[in-house]
Amino acid sequence: MRTSITRRLKGLTAAATIILLLSSCLKKDLDTLPSAKIDAHPDLMVSSSNLIAMAALGQMSGNPILPSPTADPDILYTNGKYYIYTTATGPGASQFHCYSSTDLLSWNDEGIILDLAGVSWAQQDGWAPSVVARNGKYYFYYTAEKKIGVAVSTSPTGPFIDKGSPLATGDGTDPIDPMVFIDTDGQAYMYWGNTLLNIQKLNPDMVSLTGTLGHQKPSNYFEAPYVIKRNSIYYLMYSVKWYTDDDYHVEYATSSSPMGPWTSKGRITSPIGEIKGPGHNAVLVKPGCPDEFLFIYHRRTSTVVDQRQVAIDRMFFDASGNIMPVSITKSGVIKAAGTAACIVPNPIANGQYAIKSKMITSSGAGLFLDIPACSNLNADVRTWTKTTCNGQKWNISYQGNGFYKIISEQPSHKSLDLSSCGLDRGTDVGVFDANGSNCQLWKIESAGNGWYRVMARASNNVLDIEDASNVAGANVRSWSWNATDAQLWKFEAP
Repeated sequence: MRTSITRRLKGLTAAATIILLLSSCLKKDLDTLPSAKIDAHPDLMVSSSNLIAMAALGQMSGNPILPSPTADPDILYTNGKYYIYTTATGPGASQFHCYSSTDLLSWNDEGIILDLAGVSWAQQDGWAPSVVARNGKYYFYYTAEKKIGVAVSTSPTGPFIDKGSPLATGDGTDPIDPMVFIDTDGQAYMYWGNTLLNIQKLNPDMVSLTGTLGHQKPSNYFEAPYVIKRNSIYYLMYSVKWYTDDDYHVEYATSSSPMGPWTSKGRITSPIGEIKGPGHNAVLVKPGCPDEFLFIYHRRTSTVVDQRQVAIDRMFFDASGNIMPVSITKSGVIKAAGTAACIVPNPIANGQYAIKSKMITSSGAGLFLDIPACSNLNADVRTWTKTTCNGQKWNISYQGNGFYKIISEQPSHKSLDLSSCGLDRGTDVGVFDANGSNCQLWKIESAGNGWYRVMARASNNVLDIEDASNVAGANVRSWSWNATDAQLWKFEAP
């Protein structure tokens, strides 16, 4: 598309989410934060003019992940790295860049990989690339002056050499936003177009089209098509409304054929709070993990509509194969090399448990997730040593979609909940009337040796004992994952 660290410190969260710094000011700015609360990853530094220094949140990416303004991302994994490609910057939006990462936390600007100044048929308005690997080469599809081009390289970071003429114009007044999908039978398809959706097969050479140009589209389709296949079903994601609209968002449709027809299914993203226009997405299936999906998109917090920022969150399917609405978060995703082990979706059997922290008191006593004074009312949760109270008994039930409900055994059966449904790290965790919201859904993931992290669906933040306190009665809050004992929990017989 075109162009509570403690409660009194919660205001620092937004500043910690994105810090784009020159080397001369990086240390100065970080030194202004409380030293005990800086959990940026060890690679946060500027070692060359091309390195983007972003403030990762512990072992999480933070959102946004790339400097603003940039938009319309595509993502590729190859040769042990993740690569992100975005709309061009520079004079007249003529210079396409690539950003690389080994772990989803720190991203290097690989520099200009295609400059429209060297393209014979278009020199400006370089938008919305799509990149695929095939035939030992990388194919870079892009918009320029409302035509679709393709450039080729032997490296994911270029340089890419344009084929010398447009690949396609397509039908419609705004044939933009190309996306290339390779089906399981090896046939490649290109999707593109604003308002009117164009679909056509690519030849094996990947730089020419063949067959009939199709126009099947779902209701509400506007732009930025993106296709994946799961369990023989084709999922077409697309953005709705003008990118300048606060409610610019992603919807999806399904089909039994890559050419359609498409059945509209619903919305994937929605603006939340100060975050507007979450749209123009791409999806990456984590290598070797067919049910782990990374959802990359752009959004903005500025009232200047072109100040868009690239972000990354996780995408999930429910038990019926529907794409669940993506949680638009500030913490982003957990550090993960492409070779990291796959996440087991439901590691804890349904049942009643005491939830024990890896933290212990100075006398060696265990600490458990506890409703203070065994209250039957809405309340914050704390840690406490072992009791027989029902306020330390939790009924865990898997919902078939990667998430659990965690319900107290107290007679009121309150649900574990994020206070005021807060997305910021530092949000208190409590029990509240069960309402089925995302703030009452939790992902339980193994952290090894029988210990687990418990992650809120709404924010991607995890259960955390404030200030890593080992004193009974410490506050339990949500925080970005940093793999400390204060964030590790075991599920035991009550």
